Amino acid sequence: MSYSRKKIWGLLLVGLLSEAVGFVLIKRGLSEVPAFSGHSLQSLSFLLPVITSPQVLIGTAFEALHFGVLMELLSVSDVSYIIPLTSIGYVLTPLSALFFLQEKIPTLRWIGIFLVCTGVAAVSL
Repeated sequence: MSYSRKKIWGLLLVGLLSEAVGFVLIKRGLSEVPAFSGHSLQSLSFLLPVITSPQVLIGTAFEALHFGVLMELLSVSDVSYIIPLTSIGYVLTPLSALFFLQEKIPTLRWIGIFLVCTGVAAVSL
């Protein structure tokens, strides 16, 4: 089955937005549970608060949606086209972190994000 570019971009947008939402929710959920550091791997009890956190679970579901969309896109288009386009997530995720997590993003990082976008634009043409 072949998809039009419009449908590919629509699916890509759904996938990338779900990725950004998933990362924000996982980050919020992880900030509410004890840190991993200092735990022995022999006792995995420190994972219980993580795997029962509603935000982590919902965020993981959004990440699964992202992965499902990515698999669909890879099944109908070239990997050399789809994977570079997923780099748009490098813009959406920091923007989500800026607005929803109030993260400070340094100028040098924004310059790097701009360079990635420039590459994505070249690939999509």
